[in-house]
Amino acid sequence: MPTLIVLTRIWPTAARPSLGSFVRDRVQGVRGLTVVRPRSDGEPWPLLYTRMFVDALRVPGPLQGIEAHVTVPTGLVGLAVARLRRVPLVVYAHGGDVRDWEQRPLPIRWLTRFVLRRADRIVTNSQDTAEHIRRAGVEPDVEPPGVDLARFPVRPRPEKRRVLYLGGRNPRKGYEVARDLADTLVGPWLRDVEPAEIPDLMAEHDVVLIPSLAEPFGLVAVEAIASGRWVVARAVGGLRDIVVDGVNGTLVSDDDFAAALRGVPDYDPAAVAATAERYGLERWQRAMSRIWDEVLDARR
Repeated sequence: MPTLIVLTRIWPTAARPSLGSFVRDRVQGVRGLTVVRPRSDGEPWPLLYTRMFVDALRVPGPLQGIEAHVTVPTGLVGLAVARLRRVPLVVYAHGGDVRDWEQRPLPIRWLTRFVLRRADRIVTNSQDTAEHIRRAGVEPDVEPPGVDLARFPVRPRPEKRRVLYLGGRNPRKGYEVARDLADTLVGPWLRDVEPAEIPDLMAEHDVVLIPSLAEPFGLVAVEAIASGRWVVARAVGGLRDIVVDGVNGTLVSDDDFAAALRGVPDYDPAAVAATAERYGLERWQRAMSRIWDEVLDARR
């Protein structure tokens, strides 16, 4: 059976169990995919990408194509392998790799544009990220990551209002806001949580707070909504695609998160969870399969 290589630097590790979980979910249960990722934690970047390049070249054929997750440098490695093995390249841009790319040092700007324009297809996670890519003269497909909705059963709300924050001690995630408003704060550099813990954490809280300053997509928002929990989020990035103001959450534009939390309605968890169906994992996998069918048909 022909193989499709999924090339990624981001993948869950023992130290960072949530890192790249969406890439792991992308390949979950899909036949014909071979994942090429770092061999170990903490490798120096030159060695890491050299080994990924060599490992991708060694994957036995027949080979259909390369799917690289993030544009630079993984997409650059993918482009080199794709050219050497004479197969197409699809790049999935996750946001941070293309956000404000025009303001980065000249070599990074050049390489980002180079990969975006030479890949056979660019796919991304939100309309916000797509706008950054369009400034390179490329029109991407917007196919947001999916989650396994079965992992997030809808449970009754707790009797007492409790607010959950999962962004860790990261200023970009709005930690300074959350530490004054959330009852539970977890995530990198606080207490990293295993993906298996998240459904129970959601169930124990009434509201999920996402005060991120920038958020290319917003996987936590999808997981919270799938759990039937109201999301209070800053009106930025991909969160504006996910959170429907007044339906499954509150979008905050004036930085008054305290007022937004006080105004959370007496919502129905089942009604909130129903709005997450468009982010199901199978939908995302089908969308990526369709894109690959189109790319391969164009090569024939």
